[in-house]
Amino acid sequence: MKVSRRKIAQIIASRIEAGDSFPKLAKEIAAYLLTEKRVEELAPLIRDVIEYRASKGIVEATVTSASDLENKIIKELELYIKSIHPETKRVVINKRINRDLIGGLKLNVINDQLDLSIRAKLNRFRELTNQGGV
Repeated sequence: MKVSRRKIAQIIASRIEAGDSFPKLAKEIAAYLLTEKRVEELAPLIRDVIEYRASKGIVEATVTSASDLENKIIKELELYIKSIHPETKRVVINKRINRDLIGGLKLNVINDQLDLSIRAKLNRFRELTNQGGV
């Protein structure tokens, strides 16, 4: 009997909350998906885990910046996330460094993205000037 992707997501989420090792858990998930010939379900499975955790009040976000962010900015991001997802009990922020960003940051929360990078601002400015808005 095939186990539903949502059930697998619930199991993964509960193991994350129990404090299981991420590398060990990742290997187990990969092995399961390979054995069951369900590798193409990896991306949707990850989304299911994120959505399931969010339904339990744990919102996971990824912030990408050109350099390491100060704790003050991380706290402001947590407050922002709680303002757009008021049911949030806990925010987990995964930080990524992308040296290709000129400055600013990108924030991905569940299915939303906030792009505050310099490149995005320059692109928006270019669009406005091409439309005669500036």
